[in-house]
Amino acid sequence: PLVRQLHEVLHALPLLQQLANPTKTLGEMASTKKRKTIQMVIEMRMMGRNMVHEKRKEMEGWDGQIPTDDLLAWLITANDGAGLSDEEVVDDIMTVYLVMDNMSKQIGSLFIYLIDHPDIYKKMETELRDTPITGQRSLAKLTYTEMVILESLRMTPVLLRGTRWMKNDATVDGYHIPGDVQFQYSQYVQHRNKKFWPKPREFDPERFANGIPGVDDMTFFPFLAGPRACLGKHVAMVSMKLMLSMMARNFDLTPQPTGTIPVVNQAMAVTRLKGGPFYYVQPRSYEHLNEE
Repeated sequence: PLVRQLHEVLHALPLLQQLANPTKTLGEMASTKKRKTIQMVIEMRMMGRNMVHEKRKEMEGWDGQIPTDDLLAWLITANDGAGLSDEEVVDDIMTVYLVMDNMSKQIGSLFIYLIDHPDIYKKMETELRDTPITGQRSLAKLTYTEMVILESLRMTPVLLRGTRWMKNDATVDGYHIPGDVQFQYSQYVQHRNKKFWPKPREFDPERFANGIPGVDDMTFFPFLAGPRACLGKHVAMVSMKLMLSMMARNFDLTPQPTGTIPVVNQAMAVTRLKGGPFYYVQPRSYEHLNEE
C-alpha cells in the first residue's frame, strides 16, 4: 500500500508542484489541508483509471467508429496513436476537469469587471443574442465576446504564477539564474506591467481588437506557453463562449453595485476575485426567445 501511495503521489506531482515550497521541510508541508489535497488527487486519479478501463471495454465493439461527442474515446484514441500510456490519458482527464472548474470561476471574475462597464456588457450581450451558436463558424463570429474574455484573462489570469525548473544557467534582464533551480514567474504581474500594457489597471477589451498582442514576446500568456502550455485552453475558450451565450440568450442580468471593491484572493497558485458586486438574474420571456 505504501508503494502504491507513493506511486499515486508521483503521478500527482504536476498539480502538487503548486504546493511545493523549496524553503520548507516535508514535515512542514504535510499540513492537514495539503494532505487532504493529496488524497483528493489520488482519488481523482483512481476515478480516471476506472473511466479509462470501462471506456476501453466499451470501445472493443465499436470497430473504430467513434461517436463525435465522446471526448474520452477521442482522448484514448489520440493517445494510443501517439504511443502514450493510460496514465497519460488520466493526466488529460485531470486537465479537462481543472479547466472546467477554473473556467466557471473565470466567468465570475469577468462579470465583476463588467459591473462597472455597462456599455461593454451591453455590446457583448447584443452580439451574443444576435449570433446563435450552431457550430464552430458561429463561435468564430463572437469577436467582441472573445475580446472581453481575453481582457478578463489579462486582468485576472486563471493562474497567478507558473513554475519551471532551469536546466542551465541563464541571464534574464541582467539577473543571473543558476541551473538546476526552481524558477517562478507571474503572468498576473506581467499582464499589469505598464511597460507593455497602457493603463494596465483599466478593463479595456479594445486592446484585443487587432488580435492577441504580446504572444511572441511573452507579455500575454494566461494559459502559460510553450510545449507545457495548458492542454485545455481551447476547450476553456469555447466553453466560456457557450456559457456566456446561454446566459445572455436566456436571462437578463441587472448589476447591483455594493460599494465594495473586489480583491484578488490567492488559493494555491490560482487567482480568484473575492467580494464586490452581484447581479439580479431574471429569466427572459418566451416571446423574446421565440423572436430570436
